[in-house]
Amino acid sequence: MEKIIIITLLFLTPEGIGNESFEIFESCGSWYERNVRVLEKKKKFFSKRYYYMYKGKQVVGYVCNDRLPT
Repeated sequence: MEKIIIITLLFLTPEGIGNESFEIFESCGSWYERNVRVLEKKKKFFSKRYYYMYKGKQVVGYVCNDRLPT
């Protein structure tokens, strides 16, 4: 039996922080790298800012858990 992992993405919304959870069958890091896009915005004087997007929503982080909620 495969181990089920729950990943919860945290998003910026007009109301504050929102979230969406998914059941996955791989490591959270691998899933995040495959599904969340990294956008780079160049600023003045060679500085850069990175944005993380998932289906049009700006991601601010994720929480990973290998146990189903009770």
